[in-house]
Amino acid sequence: MVVTSIDPVLDAQHPVPPGEFFDPPPSAGQDWQTAPPWFDGAGWIMPMGGFLLRSGDRTILVDAGLGPNIDIVETRGKLFDSLADLGVTPEQITDVVLTHLHLDHVGWVAPAGEPIFTHARHHCHRADYDWMRADPGSSNPATARVTDTIRAVSDLLDLAEGERTEIADSVALRLFAGHTPGNCVGEIETGEARVLLLGDTAHHPVLLVEDGWTDRLDEDRAAAARARDRLAQEMERTGAIGLGAHFPGTQGGRIIRDKQGARQWQPIPSSRIHTNSTHMKGTDR
Repeated sequence: MVVTSIDPVLDAQHPVPPGEFFDPPPSAGQDWQTAPPWFDGAGWIMPMGGFLLRSGDRTILVDAGLGPNIDIVETRGKLFDSLADLGVTPEQITDVVLTHLHLDHVGWVAPAGEPIFTHARHHCHRADYDWMRADPGSSNPATARVTDTIRAVSDLLDLAEGERTEIADSVALRLFAGHTPGNCVGEIETGEARVLLLGDTAHHPVLLVEDGWTDRLDEDRAAAARARDRLAQEMERTGAIGLGAHFPGTQGGRIIRDKQGARQWQPIPSSRIHTNSTHMKGTDR
């Protein structure tokens, strides 16, 4: 059994100055935050949400958005509408897979202290679970909210272990620690292509193809840089498609080399990724 559809599920989006997230290499121009090829005058309209997978009798939500309780975001609270547009209700979700335990990925798990996806098993990596439990009384409101969220679904929670854990047929969580201790990538087999749901392993494609960029939100910056390099090497070697939770327009892509041997990000329109029938094998290589 393979995954037959992958669809983005938008919950929120917000204009973000790239400099709030990234430190560029010295070679970047002074106007890098608003200049091509990575940004423009709008800076970065950052989506927040997740992806919906369907495989046989499983309907799997990978990451659960920002939720309804953060009022500083320009557009928010759209996850249920996005699911409805795909013909899915919360009761039909069989699995909620959390790539890591940050607030903008667990927001709809239990926003009022009770599980939203009551028929779903919830999955995260043990390393993140242990990291969260090590500071249960955190003075950081976001961390405390994540702790309360995971506690609310403790009876529905399955912990991934080690480097790779099968969640369902053709769906696995793979550990790429750095952004958080238990940060994971979702590995999806479609029958036509391997798709990697990157979570926050990379907030933006530039981090996968250009050297010298630093992500300020990584818990362990050195480990996160190593994880991204390992991921980029794998994507280049296998031709896997990468989908980032915060990539502009949730657009995916592959990593290729140009004639000078430099890594390049090759975007793939969303409409050519999200179904299994003909779109994936028609992508440009």
